[in-house]
Amino acid sequence: MFNQSTVEYCVGISCAKFKITIIMSNIIQLLGQSYNISHHYEGLTTISELESYLTLADINRYSQLKADIEKNGINDPILYHTTANGIKLVIDGHIRLKACIELEISDILTKEIKEDFETLSDIQFWMVKNQCQRRNLTQIHKIQLACLHEEKIQQTAKDNLVNAGKGNNVEKAVDTLLEIAKIANVGRTTVARYKKVVSSGLVDIIEKMITEDLSISSAYKQVQKAIKNELNATMKTEVQEETQIESEVTETEIHKPQYVNDINAGMHLLRGNEVECLIMTKDENKVNDFVSQQPNVKYAVFIIED
Repeated sequence: MFNQSTVEYCVGISCAKFKITIIMSNIIQLLGQSYNISHHYEGLTTISELESYLTLADINRYSQLKADIEKNGINDPILYHTTANGIKLVIDGHIRLKACIELEISDILTKEIKEDFETLSDIQFWMVKNQCQRRNLTQIHKIQLACLHEEKIQQTAKDNLVNAGKGNNVEKAVDTLLEIAKIANVGRTTVARYKKVVSSGLVDIIEKMITEDLSISSAYKQVQKAIKNELNATMKTEVQEETQIESEVTETEIHKPQYVNDINAGMHLLRGNEVECLIMTKDENKVNDFVSQQPNVKYAVFIIED
């Protein structure tokens, strides 16, 4: 696949303009891997792995941004990182660049970011941190962005455990929630509550939190209340079921013991399967205590007299 770019070229004093179509490869080498180019415009290059990594603005917000750029130009520069082979790879401002391409704006404000990226994940992590530093993002949006990097944080924590198990020195244990909180610039408790709400499965509360009709704290309290109510309802149902079972046992399965005058009569009932147990005792008061422990068993009782 190739990317075509049409440019105007001046020749001699007359500056006669000729349009030359330059055919460029649609694949770039980045950090030892090959990636397809999404856009190549005004010397800037984008790839889908970075372009689609962060949540894009909705249609209405994009339309507003595009209209503002058309009227006022770009106020915030598009940030790029120069790769080892000299490609200006966009790492922030993909939406603004998209608007510039559609508006055919050529005078684009840019800024180079000089970082030692070793992997694509490093670039994505930088993108998340950079976005979270913006003041116009809400607390929810910052946490959502920071959570995009949760898998990498968890992997770091696992690697630390492996290294510790091998006897290697580990500077500090990794607390995933704390690391997310640091990126989002919020408290650890806030992140923990956010994740508790999201994992609750209570769609109505989750949606209200995401749209900020509920604060994270309020959403968390509602989830806790809902869980408590559900637990109480479950416990109440279980108690009712157990009571019903006990009642049914009392009503249908309790057998009164059969008293016999001698041991032979008791043995006769036992051999004929008319009873399941033969009790011989001198103390008749002990019979009820014994029978009450297993009321569904059929007993024959012989009271031994001195």
